Amino acid sequence: MLAELEIVPIGTGSASVSSVLAHVATLIDASGLAYRVGPMGTVVEGSWDDVMKLAKQCHEAMLKQALRVMTTIRIDDRRDQPGLGRITSKVASLEAKVGKPLHT
Repeated sequence: MLAELEIVPIGTGSASVSSVLAHVATLIDASGLAYRVGPMGTVVEGSWDDVMKLAKQCHEAMLKQALRVMTTIRIDDRRDQPGLGRITSKVASLEAKVGKPLHT
């Protein structure tokens, strides 16, 4: 399963949130799940239970840093393609159809 986590702290007193999100990035990195950081969210790959456990950890950690937190989770769960490696294979498939590498 792929899931994109978007965690938005509100009430930090600053327009920039990267310093607050650094702790969440550390949790994701330490999780052992495959992931790709994007400019507006992070895609993680793993089982339902592992991904949901990580999402909860990240949300709760952010609540310790901000007065309010909005967490959005988008899930891509394909039963016809089990296993890991979809983070890179989805991009590779699109690049093959475009005929060249894309900016990632």
